[in-house]
Amino acid sequence: MIQFAVCRRLVPIALLLTGLCLAGFTSPEQQRNISRPAHELEQMTCSQLWYLGEKIRADGGVCPRDDRSRQAFFRNRTCVSQDERVLVGEVKAYLAALRRIAADKGCPDLP
Repeated sequence: MIQFAVCRRLVPIALLLTGLCLAGFTSPEQQRNISRPAHELEQMTCSQLWYLGEKIRADGGVCPRDDRSRQAFFRNRTCVSQDERVLVGEVKAYLAALRRIAADKGCPDLP
């Protein structure tokens, strides 16, 4: 019983340390997704922009904010943090640009 309680306390610490180790890391999949030029993003539908934004967040370990995101991206993976601060600056800047394009198109708020 004591062993289980200790393990339960260590799991969140291990996840936090994993997140700290991954901070500053961009996966190949994430790099591929953030390399889409602005003109390509401008041609996407609101749903496509949402999907791309959520995919980039999920690949970076950011926890989903809603059931739609959870069902689309987190069936077989875990998240590190609900805060986008775990993402590298390049990824955060790309998400900001993606959100601006979505806003210009009149899309509902992207996460």
